[in-house]
Amino acid sequence: MSDTWPPTVRRLLTVAAAVVTVEALAVIALAVADLGSINGERVAVGVGVAVFFLLYGGTQLVAAVLLLRGRHGARGPIVMTQLLQLLIAWSLRNVDGDVLAVRYLPLGAGLAALVVLVCVLAPPVNRAIVERAASEGS
Repeated sequence: MSDTWPPTVRRLLTVAAAVVTVEALAVIALAVADLGSINGERVAVGVGVAVFFLLYGGTQLVAAVLLLRGRHGARGPIVMTQLLQLLIAWSLRNVDGDVLAVRYLPLGAGLAALVVLVCVLAPPVNRAIVERAASEGS
């Protein structure tokens, strides 16, 4: 984390990066699980989905690391993935399932996305990024 950020900004970005890291690891675990469930009828689809999830989770991990290093360019990919996650959570809100995790997964994913969005779009973070960009530009 950049030492030049104010303490509030560092805390907000650390929380956001931690949540994004957990999300990324969950997506990567999902990719590995998908690879393990591939059968002869759906090899191409299974591999394609797993590769997509691996790239998606890897991109989230890289963005989380860059966010911790104070790179403001990481906010765009993070905001985009969180908005997608909110849409996915919303679309899965009425999924029926016997497994407790299936019923509450959309709620957890939606809340995690909201936490990350609040942290990375908070006014102190925006001010710090604008100030840093202005000082780097001159």
